[in-house]
Amino acid sequence: MVKRTILAFSTAQRFVHWLIVVAFSLLVLTGMVLYVPQLWPLAQGEAGMLLRLSHRWGVIIAFVATLIYIIFDLRGLATSMKRIFTWSPDDMGWLRAAPAYYFFGDDSAMPPQDKFNTGQKLWYLTVVIGGLVLFITGLLIWFGKGSIPAGLFRWSVFLHDLAAIAVSAFFLVHLYLAIAHPMMRAGLDAIRFGFFPEEYVKHHHAKWYEEGMRSKESE
Repeated sequence: MVKRTILAFSTAQRFVHWLIVVAFSLLVLTGMVLYVPQLWPLAQGEAGMLLRLSHRWGVIIAFVATLIYIIFDLRGLATSMKRIFTWSPDDMGWLRAAPAYYFFGDDSAMPPQDKFNTGQKLWYLTVVIGGLVLFITGLLIWFGKGSIPAGLFRWSVFLHDLAAIAVSAFFLVHLYLAIAHPMMRAGLDAIRFGFFPEEYVKHHHAKWYEEGMRSKESE
Protein backbone atom coordinates (compact mmCIF):
# COMPACT_ATOMS: atom_id res chain seq x y z
CA MET A 1 0.00 0.00 0.00
CA VAL A 2 1.40 3.40 -1.04
CA LYS A 3 1.59 5.87 1.81
CA ARG A 4 -0.02 9.24 1.13
CA THR A 5 2.20 12.28 1.43
CA ILE A 6 1.71 16.03 1.80
CA LEU A 7 3.93 18.64 0.16
CA ALA A 8 5.70 20.62 2.87
CA PHE A 9 8.48 22.52 1.11
CA SER A 10 8.77 23.74 -2.46
CA THR A 11 11.88 23.22 -4.58
CA ALA A 12 12.90 26.84 -3.99
CA GLN A 13 12.48 26.48 -0.22
CA ARG A 14 14.59 23.32 -0.13
CA PHE A 15 17.30 24.82 -2.35
CA VAL A 16 17.46 27.96 -0.21
CA HIS A 17 17.59 25.88 2.97
CA TRP A 18 20.67 23.98 1.81
CA LEU A 19 22.32 27.16 0.53
CA ILE A 20 21.82 28.65 3.99
CA VAL A 21 23.35 25.50 5.51
CA VAL A 22 26.44 26.01 3.33
CA ALA A 23 26.61 29.71 4.20
CA PHE A 24 26.07 29.14 7.91
CA SER A 25 28.68 26.37 8.07
CA LEU A 26 31.20 28.63 6.35
CA LEU A 27 30.39 31.53 8.67
CA VAL A 28 30.64 29.42 11.84
CA LEU A 29 33.85 27.65 10.85
CA THR A 30 35.58 30.91 9.94
CA GLY A 31 34.11 32.90 12.84
CA MET A 32 34.83 30.37 15.59
CA VAL A 33 38.55 31.07 15.22
CA LEU A 34 38.01 34.16 17.39
CA TYR A 35 36.55 32.06 20.23
CA VAL A 36 39.06 29.19 20.33
CA PRO A 37 42.50 30.30 21.61
CA GLN A 38 44.22 27.32 19.96
CA LEU A 39 43.02 28.61 16.58
CA TRP A 40 44.09 32.23 17.01
CA PRO A 41 47.29 31.75 14.92
CA LEU A 42 44.98 31.05 11.95
CA ALA A 43 43.70 34.62 12.18
CA GLN A 44 47.14 36.02 11.41
CA GLY A 45 48.89 36.73 8.11
CA GLU A 46 47.74 35.16 4.86
CA ALA A 47 45.67 32.53 6.68
CA GLY A 48 43.79 35.32 8.44
CA MET A 49 43.12 37.07 5.14
CA LEU A 50 41.76 33.82 3.67
CA LEU A 51 39.52 33.31 6.71
CA ARG A 52 38.11 36.84 6.47
CA LEU A 53 37.52 36.40 2.74
CA SER A 54 35.77 33.06 3.33
CA HIS A 55 33.64 34.63 6.06
CA ARG A 56 32.52 37.34 3.65
CA TRP A 57 31.72 34.72 1.03
CA GLY A 58 29.45 33.11 3.61
CA VAL A 59 27.61 36.43 3.93
CA ILE A 60 27.28 36.72 0.15
CA ILE A 61 25.92 33.16 -0.17
CA ALA A 62 23.34 33.83 2.56
CA PHE A 63 22.31 37.08 0.88
CA VAL A 64 21.96 35.38 -2.52
CA ALA A 65 19.90 32.60 -0.92
CA THR A 66 17.52 35.19 0.51
CA LEU A 67 17.18 36.86 -2.89
CA ILE A 68 16.42 33.51 -4.52
CA TYR A 69 13.68 32.89 -1.95
CA ILE A 70 12.16 36.33 -2.62
CA ILE A 71 12.34 36.00 -6.41
CA PHE A 72 11.17 32.41 -6.83
CA ASP A 73 8.82 31.85 -3.90
CA LEU A 74 7.76 35.17 -2.41
CA ARG A 75 4.34 33.80 -1.54
CA GLY A 76 5.87 30.85 0.30
CA LEU A 77 8.22 33.20 2.16
CA ALA A 78 5.36 35.50 3.21
CA THR A 79 3.24 32.54 4.34
CA SER A 80 6.11 31.07 6.36
CA MET A 81 6.86 34.41 8.02
CA LYS A 82 3.20 34.78 8.95
CA ARG A 83 3.19 31.33 10.55
CA ILE A 84 6.43 31.97 12.40
CA PHE A 85 5.26 35.28 13.88
CA THR A 86 1.75 34.04 14.72
CA TRP A 87 1.49 32.65 18.25
CA SER A 88 -1.46 31.21 20.17
CA PRO A 89 -2.18 29.53 23.54
CA ASP A 90 -1.20 26.24 21.88
CA ASP A 91 2.36 27.53 21.66
CA MET A 92 2.42 28.10 25.40
CA GLY A 93 1.07 24.58 25.81
CA TRP A 94 3.88 23.25 23.61
CA LEU A 95 6.49 24.88 25.86
CA ARG A 96 4.99 23.15 28.90
CA ALA A 97 4.69 19.78 27.17
CA ALA A 98 8.01 19.83 25.30
CA PRO A 99 10.27 18.32 28.03
CA ALA A 100 8.09 15.23 28.45
CA TYR A 101 7.67 14.91 24.69
CA TYR A 102 11.30 15.26 23.60
CA PHE A 103 12.96 13.46 26.51
CA PHE A 104 10.43 10.70 27.21
CA GLY A 105 8.25 10.51 24.07
CA ASP A 106 5.13 11.43 26.04
CA ASP A 107 2.87 13.50 23.79
CA SER A 108 -0.28 13.19 25.92
CA ALA A 109 -0.17 16.89 26.88
CA MET A 110 1.07 18.16 23.52
CA PRO A 111 -1.46 20.56 21.93
CA PRO A 112 -2.07 20.48 18.14
CA GLN A 113 0.57 22.32 16.14
CA ASP A 114 0.71 24.34 12.94
CA LYS A 115 3.05 23.62 10.01
CA PHE A 116 5.87 24.82 12.27
CA ASN A 117 5.67 23.73 15.88
CA THR A 118 6.65 26.15 18.63
CA GLY A 119 10.25 24.95 18.78
CA GLN A 120 10.62 25.45 15.05
CA LYS A 121 9.07 28.90 15.36
CA LEU A 122 11.65 29.79 18.00
CA TRP A 123 14.44 28.53 15.74
CA TYR A 124 13.21 30.45 12.71
CA LEU A 125 12.68 33.59 14.78
CA THR A 126 16.26 33.25 16.00
CA VAL A 127 17.47 32.87 12.41
CA VAL A 128 15.44 35.82 11.11
CA ILE A 129 16.14 38.27 13.94
CA GLY A 130 19.67 37.02 14.62
CA GLY A 131 20.42 37.03 10.89
CA LEU A 132 19.32 40.66 10.56
CA VAL A 133 21.46 41.67 13.54
CA LEU A 134 24.43 39.77 12.13
CA PHE A 135 23.98 41.29 8.68
CA ILE A 136 23.63 44.90 9.85
CA THR A 137 26.41 44.76 12.45
CA GLY A 138 28.60 42.79 10.05
CA LEU A 139 28.30 45.52 7.44
CA LEU A 140 29.21 48.14 10.06
CA ILE A 141 32.25 46.10 11.10
CA TRP A 142 33.23 45.30 7.51
CA PHE A 143 32.91 48.79 6.03
CA GLY A 144 32.80 51.04 9.08
CA LYS A 145 36.10 50.36 10.81
CA GLY A 146 37.87 53.68 11.12
CA SER A 147 34.99 55.67 9.66
CA ILE A 148 32.17 55.23 12.22
CA PRO A 149 32.29 56.35 15.87
CA ALA A 150 34.33 54.04 18.08
CA GLY A 151 31.40 53.47 20.40
CA LEU A 152 29.15 52.35 17.54
CA PHE A 153 31.88 50.04 16.26
CA ARG A 154 32.31 48.42 19.71
CA TRP A 155 28.56 47.94 20.07
CA SER A 156 28.44 46.43 16.59
CA VAL A 157 31.13 43.91 17.52
CA PHE A 158 29.36 43.08 20.81
CA LEU A 159 25.95 42.58 19.18
CA HIS A 160 27.50 40.63 16.30
CA ASP A 161 29.16 38.24 18.75
CA LEU A 162 26.02 37.94 20.88
CA ALA A 163 23.83 37.14 17.86
CA ALA A 164 26.41 34.67 16.52
CA ILE A 165 26.50 32.78 19.83
CA ALA A 166 22.69 32.70 20.08
CA VAL A 167 22.17 31.45 16.52
CA SER A 168 25.01 28.91 16.79
CA ALA A 169 23.72 27.51 20.08
CA PHE A 170 20.20 27.12 18.71
CA PHE A 171 21.62 25.61 15.52
CA LEU A 172 23.20 22.80 17.54
CA VAL A 173 19.79 21.98 19.01
CA HIS A 174 18.23 22.14 15.53
CA LEU A 175 20.97 19.88 14.13
CA TYR A 176 20.53 17.31 16.90
CA LEU A 177 16.76 17.16 16.43
CA ALA A 178 17.08 16.91 12.64
CA ILE A 179 19.75 14.22 12.56
CA ALA A 180 19.77 12.31 15.84
CA HIS A 181 16.35 12.52 17.51
CA PRO A 182 14.36 9.40 16.56
CA MET A 183 11.01 11.24 16.43
CA MET A 184 12.17 13.95 14.02
CA ARG A 185 13.39 11.88 11.07
CA ALA A 186 10.42 12.92 8.93
CA GLY A 187 11.49 16.55 9.20
CA LEU A 188 14.89 15.82 7.66
CA ASP A 189 13.27 13.79 4.89
CA ALA A 190 10.85 16.65 4.17
CA ILE A 191 13.58 19.24 3.76
CA ARG A 192 15.42 16.82 1.45
CA PHE A 193 12.53 15.59 -0.69
CA GLY A 194 9.73 18.06 0.05
CA PHE A 195 7.07 15.74 1.48
CA PHE A 196 5.75 14.63 4.88
CA PRO A 197 3.88 11.33 5.32
CA GLU A 198 0.21 12.20 5.81
CA GLU A 199 0.01 10.26 9.07
CA TYR A 200 2.98 12.21 10.44
CA VAL A 201 1.25 15.50 9.62
CA LYS A 202 -1.96 14.34 11.28
CA HIS A 203 -0.09 13.53 14.46
CA HIS A 204 2.59 16.23 14.66
CA HIS A 205 0.99 19.15 12.78
CA ALA A 206 -2.74 18.64 13.29
CA LYS A 207 -3.68 22.32 12.91
CA TRP A 208 -1.90 22.55 9.57
CA TYR A 209 -3.47 19.27 8.43
CA GLU A 210 -6.98 20.46 9.31
CA GLU A 211 -6.30 23.76 7.54
CA GLY A 212 -5.32 21.84 4.40
CA MET A 213 -8.43 19.67 4.60
CA ARG A 214 -10.69 22.73 4.92
CA SER A 215 -8.93 24.33 1.95
CA LYS A 216 -9.55 21.24 -0.19
CA GLU A 217 -13.22 21.13 0.82
CA SER A 218 -13.70 24.75 -0.20
CA GLU A 219 -12.21 24.27 -3.66
